[in-house]
Amino acid sequence: MNAPNNEILLSFEDGIKILTINTPEKRNALAAPNALWMAQEIEKSVEDGTRVVLITGAGGAFCAGADLNQRDGFVARYQESGPNLEADLDDMVSSTYHRLSRAVYNLPRPVIAAVDGVAAGFGCSLALNCDITLASTRARFIQVFVNIALVPDGGSTFILPKLMGLKKAMEMAFTGDPVSAEEALRLNLVNRIYPPERLMEEAMNWARRLAQGPVKTMGIAKRMFYEAQLMTHEQALDMESRRQARLMTKPDFFNAVAAFFQKQKPTFS
Repeated sequence: MNAPNNEILLSFEDGIKILTINTPEKRNALAAPNALWMAQEIEKSVEDGTRVVLITGAGGAFCAGADLNQRDGFVARYQESGPNLEADLDDMVSSTYHRLSRAVYNLPRPVIAAVDGVAAGFGCSLALNCDITLASTRARFIQVFVNIALVPDGGSTFILPKLMGLKKAMEMAFTGDPVSAEEALRLNLVNRIYPPERLMEEAMNWARRLAQGPVKTMGIAKRMFYEAQLMTHEQALDMESRRQARLMTKPDFFNAVAAFFQKQKPTFS
């Protein structure tokens, strides 16, 4: 079932949940209700059996950021809020766009972004918050917020310095200059770049490969990587030993070890 007006397309294939932002006439600018719909769909991915989530955009763009013209988003808040405008805007961003960022960050399953064309503003944040980010050679990543006198959001202040370093993160935020796919690869913003005509094929290859693996273990590893950013080396080692010990009591581990000795390919729950 797609989002209202088919502005977000939903499909399933081989345990992969594919979410396609589908407003190409505005380069897939994302309205607040659509961000909320995507967040809710991602949040239920464990219970519905999804093994990998893949996020992309239709028509040669990933996402040009928040849709500033949406009637039930920013415009409505300015028209209706009065003296509570700041609090209402805070609530809208937190409960829609940032709920989507949290859903991607917190999901204990791999999330892949396939970025073709522009990823600007919140669209850039969304792409970089994904666990694996794949880009076409014509992709561009833009922290465009400064052009309308805003600061980065969607988790960019958290993830950008970790990926590319503080100085380069500030450069992107202060200038709003686009970063090409080739530069994004050099700066560790993306994992791979492909010709546009091959991007979705390669993204599905990635998704199928991960979906065939121990996705529960990947989810734990994902959480550990993020938690370790706030730990000392000793704390990270302690976390690793505790989580490793827990995983070594699970059926996936025993099945994989047995398959290794039998020279067979393991299957995972």
